[in-house]
Amino acid sequence: MIEKKRKSTTCKNCSSSLDENYNFCPTCGQSNSDNNVTFATLMKEFIDNYLGIDSKMAHSAVPFLIRPGNLTNRFQEGKVKHFIHPVRLYFVMSLFYFFTISYLLSGIDLRTIQDEQINYGGEVKFNQLKYDDRWGALSDAKKLEILSDSIIDQFTDIQTFDQLYDSIQSKVGLDSLKEMEVSVKSTPLPGGVESDVERFHRLARDRRLTDQAFMDSLGGNFSNDGFFDEGQQAHINSQVRKIFENDQGFKGFVLGNLPLMMFILIPLFAGVLKFFYVRRKHLYIKHIVHALHVHSFAYMAYGIGLLIIFKIVTEGNFPDANITAWRGIIGGIFFIGVSTYVYTSFLKVYKQGWFKTLIKFNLVGLIYSVFLQLFFYLEIFISFWYYNG
Repeated sequence: MIEKKRKSTTCKNCSSSLDENYNFCPTCGQSNSDNNVTFATLMKEFIDNYLGIDSKMAHSAVPFLIRPGNLTNRFQEGKVKHFIHPVRLYFVMSLFYFFTISYLLSGIDLRTIQDEQINYGGEVKFNQLKYDDRWGALSDAKKLEILSDSIIDQFTDIQTFDQLYDSIQSKVGLDSLKEMEVSVKSTPLPGGVESDVERFHRLARDRRLTDQAFMDSLGGNFSNDGFFDEGQQAHINSQVRKIFENDQGFKGFVLGNLPLMMFILIPLFAGVLKFFYVRRKHLYIKHIVHALHVHSFAYMAYGIGLLIIFKIVTEGNFPDANITAWRGIIGGIFFIGVSTYVYTSFLKVYKQGWFKTLIKFNLVGLIYSVFLQLFFYLEIFISFWYYNG
């Protein structure tokens, strides 16, 4: 924290005379601070006090950016006065990274994500076709054309889908018809027909449908085969419906939990480092500090990389370029850059040979990637289970 500079010669609470060096009033104990200041002053103090954007950040910039492992070694040596604290550095960079993620995802609406042509096809229950609005948008000739030949060949002189439906019902019975699945060849739907996502949003908001009826309308087989009890399955159905009702809210809920998930992973990453360098007799705190520094650099680099990829390398800026290829190249460059930085920090901090360090670096990365996936899926599940809509 920086020293308070907004001092007064008179206590605002009891009107006692004060020396400008007093931090508190000796009479009533109130903080000696004049709050009648400009908004710019308040913002500057907030940035200095809570984000650490001060001289310590300036002193830390060069070793942080171009000398991997330097800040970790200096912290271990006790040289901390002129350098930003690892936790504060992590906080600043994670704030930048997750703000960037939220910013880039804020413009994505699942309801607008669809192919240039909306396609219909796949394995579906035959009985549901009769009541499917998208299926109804197709002509009878197209319906019979894209249905499996094994269904059509059972009958002759079939001209319409309704004739086929009645014929199959007469042959197998209504109960069997409800369970019967058929293969439908993929075909583009006529223009103006709503996509699956749009239809799911509409049905989720239809108060006439129960949660179970909504799940049935999705067209998939969501039977849990006894894995969840009746109450849990009802909760799952309700949660799925809430997500389709407000997918933007769920997206924000998941993103809001990601920083906490990543912060919890820091001790695990340090624990993996402790395991691979157990014979070096390093204290666990050194691995924690190292983990904070390399994560901070990764957040900064990947945040900048994402902004370049999705805000600069666009069709609007480069209409003749292969955007997908260039985005892949730039993403690969940033990945290699971050990996090289982290590998170099391993060399500098743990002081082992390049080959042994390379092996340990790859093993640590492999184990950590497994942790990342497990925790991400766990975070998605927890967010899904406790989302309130």
